Amino acid sequence: MTHAIATAEPVFLMSLFKPILFLALATGWGWAVSNLDSDAGRFFLKRRLWNLAHLGSAVLAFGLLLLIPYFFVGLMLALLILAGVSGGYVYYRNNEVPGPAKWEVSLDFIREHMSKRGAQSAQKHAAVVLMKKDETRLPVPSRDDPNAEAHTLFENLLDFSLPRNADRIDILVEPSKAAIVARIDGVSYPQPPVEPALAMRLVDYLKSSAGLDLAERRKKQNGLIKVDGGDLGRHTLDLTTSGSTRGLSMAVNIDPDLRTQMPLEQLGLLEPQLKKVQDLMESLGGVTLVAAPPAQGTTTTLYSILSGHDPYTSSVVTLEDQIAWELEGVHHNHMPASIPPEKYNEKLLGVFRADPQVLYLTRFADSKSPAHIAQGALETRVYMPLEADDTFGALRAWVKAVGDRKLGAKSITAVISQRLVRRLCHTCRTPFVPDPAALKKFNLPGKVEQLFHASGQVMVKDKAQPCPDCMGLGYRGRTGVFEVMILDDKARKYVATGEDDKLRAHLRRLRMLWLQEAALAKVVEGVTDIKEVTRALSNKSGGRSSRRSSSRSKPRDKPSDQGTVKTGSDGPEAV
Repeated sequence: MTHAIATAEPVFLMSLFKPILFLALATGWGWAVSNLDSDAGRFFLKRRLWNLAHLGSAVLAFGLLLLIPYFFVGLMLALLILAGVSGGYVYYRNNEVPGPAKWEVSLDFIREHMSKRGAQSAQKHAAVVLMKKDETRLPVPSRDDPNAEAHTLFENLLDFSLPRNADRIDILVEPSKAAIVARIDGVSYPQPPVEPALAMRLVDYLKSSAGLDLAERRKKQNGLIKVDGGDLGRHTLDLTTSGSTRGLSMAVNIDPDLRTQMPLEQLGLLEPQLKKVQDLMESLGGVTLVAAPPAQGTTTTLYSILSGHDPYTSSVVTLEDQIAWELEGVHHNHMPASIPPEKYNEKLLGVFRADPQVLYLTRFADSKSPAHIAQGALETRVYMPLEADDTFGALRAWVKAVGDRKLGAKSITAVISQRLVRRLCHTCRTPFVPDPAALKKFNLPGKVEQLFHASGQVMVKDKAQPCPDCMGLGYRGRTGVFEVMILDDKARKYVATGEDDKLRAHLRRLRMLWLQEAALAKVVEGVTDIKEVTRALSNKSGGRSSRRSSSRSKPRDKPSDQGTVKTGSDGPEAV
């Protein structure tokens, strides 16, 4: 006995790692017993008896561990005692609970348990959770899930896009390269480069979440998902994906419905222009064209005008290739481009025979449609978009499309041209005293004492920091600038005779503002700056992208689109 004590190891508490093993064993036993106790309570087993058994085994096991002079011998005995009692409980409960609730101790069971815990951890720590249309939450990929990296990439995209009020994210995947671009207030901001394989996994992950066909790579598909971004809020994402021989593309439109809905008074019309449009809406019959290059907000303007008509006192009907938003009381007709022209025209004539007060169209079906519209507009007020650079271009295109100058002139009552300009961030915009020569160059009144320009920075303790409201961009949101051409009888006479110079002079006498004048009025008001107006108006497709850097990426210049004038809707584009 004396020899055993003399040759025994030193007391294990004098060692560094042995107390750690002791604490680890005690902690693990406590966690296991806590779960076994909860399980016993859930199935109404002999909870008190088993708790006494666990406590008794713990006293015996930890007592032996402390008393036996050989630490690892005591550790092995303690593990056997604790595991034996816990195993006895598992054997007992498996004989008492129904089949589906039985525990199976196997590698598959352990893997399934670990996978479930990993999924719960991913769900708990996810910054963004995807949801179906009905807001059923989709599982967040765990760390070992093939979609985990794609989900992380998507979280990063939304973390950049949502605080900056982006309206779209474009993903282009080609065999050798991939590009992801966030569009903020009409300006494209390329994101950090990613490998094509990862970009394709992101596209497939979003398609799968929206219930789209993953095997289909060429045909156009549309789907919808929702996201819960925590502090970033909840948002609706409209997905459009299509492919070609070059690769696959996906457009993720953010909250498209909300961006289409806007009261007429908030579009950006100047007070005299707003009054003219409101008076126009009170009149009977005639065609009103809303003209702009692509992606310049014509759908928002037209829906705002439609919303101003009371559908319960007047019949309001639409023929749309894509319904941007269901307006209450309005009879929407979905007429996609795949419908044969003869059937479209048959529907159009049928609508006119029903004698509606207001009709909204998104396109011509063929060369016969304009004449039908012009004739029907003598009794019905017709609104439609037209892809054109200005009011006079749209007016000439309309008359030419009708094919009868007199009928075209007789049916037209107004043409509205528009562009979208970015609003200055009111938190960080910087005032300056304009140079008189610059005022004269831009035809601004010399009495203007102060203008503003974009900054993107604020001073914090005498140190420049990115603006917290615009995230360093200098702009926040957009507004429209408009050219409103109202055609009275005399103006229509000049249209019928093709006397453009006399028409211009007459419209100026009626105090019509040109587009540049309306835009410069926004500059004087401090809504935007000269640089933004120059960008938006100098390019016929709505302006090249700004070169201002954000904290993460630089916007990309976009080429001008100077194609022929054609009808069409630009989709749910926000003002």
